[in-house]
Amino acid sequence: MASIQVSYPHQHSMTQAREAVQTLATKLGTKLGVKSAWQADVLTLERQGIKGSMVLTEGVVDVELTLGMMLTPMKSQIEAEVNKQLARCLG
Repeated sequence: MASIQVSYPHQHSMTQAREAVQTLATKLGTKLGVKSAWQADVLTLERQGIKGSMVLTEGVVDVELTLGMMLTPMKSQIEAEVNKQLARCLG
């Protein structure tokens, strides 16, 4: 298994950041079947082969993902896509 950790800085209010992260989670659900659920300021993410969370704090979104064996070879591409989508939603 491989893990991905990304810290993405933002200058949004917590409400705006939460809305942006929710938009991203909705896209992930539609495109990839990722299920998500909020627990306070933590959005948990899960689908076959991926498990993780997005933690919202003032000024930073921390993403932690654990990839299953089948997705481990794609770690760098997944990490690049996470950064790209965070930039699109929070940039």
